[in-house]
Amino acid sequence: MNKRKICVVTSNRADYTKLVPVMKSLIKNPNIELSLVVTGSHLLKNYGETKKYIENDGFKIDFVARTILEGEDLISMTKSIGIAALEMPTILDQIKPDLVLIVGDRFEILPVAIASAFMNIPLAHIQGGEVSGTIDETTRHTITKLAHIHFPATEKSKERIIKLGEKPEHVFNLGCPGVDIIKEIDYKPREKLAETKEDYTIDINPNLPYIILIQHPVTTEFEQASEQILTTLKAVSRTKMQTVMFYPNIDAGNADMIKTIRNAISTLDLSKVYMYKHMSYFDFLNLLKNAECIVGNSSAGIRESCLFGTPTVNIGTRQNGRERTENIVDVDCNEEQIYQAILDAVKHGKYPESDLYGDGESGKKIAEVLANIDISNIVQKKLTY
Repeated sequence: MNKRKICVVTSNRADYTKLVPVMKSLIKNPNIELSLVVTGSHLLKNYGETKKYIENDGFKIDFVARTILEGEDLISMTKSIGIAALEMPTILDQIKPDLVLIVGDRFEILPVAIASAFMNIPLAHIQGGEVSGTIDETTRHTITKLAHIHFPATEKSKERIIKLGEKPEHVFNLGCPGVDIIKEIDYKPREKLAETKEDYTIDINPNLPYIILIQHPVTTEFEQASEQILTTLKAVSRTKMQTVMFYPNIDAGNADMIKTIRNAISTLDLSKVYMYKHMSYFDFLNLLKNAECIVGNSSAGIRESCLFGTPTVNIGTRQNGRERTENIVDVDCNEEQIYQAILDAVKHGKYPESDLYGDGESGKKIAEVLANIDISNIVQKKLTY
């Protein structure tokens, strides 16, 4: 029996955390040959060069694809898609996989889906069927229509994928594999949160309250990126609370946001705001578990936070439509609303924990489907309605 060759492609720290449990299970299967391609922000120094974390986790990287054009605007985003669309066919031609596996809704991963579909390589997609704001919404459903095997994280997402005309027998609601990591971690005591790492120091006083701030550009509101982050920083500075802040992702508007953040250091009291380009997922989860709340527009405030019951102040439109748990409060990008919502969240404290996005067994379940599903006649797609 020939081994089934599965190619996994990761483009950023968020999709990688979803792929880890699946890859660990695939590696254990003697009938699977795994190839790993690393691209996107994993290779960028300004975003922590997170490729090194993949290597430290013990995964062999077979190919790297440098596809991100500097500029952080709408033109550079679009051209980056074009660069990746040229690069990925060459890599896939060298690997010659039987199946390609990707996650999510990012512009960096869309060219992988295009290359797979046009090269008649079955494509498996994790985290389709969800609803949100910005260009990610369009990208996610585009990938769904290019993909052949679907692994949504919730029942509603599964229903949406089927409504898009996908075959029900190829849609598997097995939960989000990122939850597996969260459930299996041996968490540190709160007093040990502040530790010096190889390339960063967690500067907070763990004995005092703190919040987490993660705010990314909204590509469909590109021109407002600077104003939006300044509004949030004004609200956060008014709380006078310790804040662990992460720099925005590489979407259009990033450069304006970072420039505004740097300028705000001299105009606002941000002495208690500690800024990070990257942090290990283990350290981030430990911080999220113990935080008074998470503020911004990251999906971490929707997906990961509910597993700890950590309150979320979700700002603006970026996560519009995502399935929510009771720990989330939605506010406009308005200083007073954000400020008051943070105070209310801190006063409320923890919410009940939720398993909306998975039970911790998703990785091995997805790997089992990938290893055994019949892919002999799966490439030719037709609408089911």
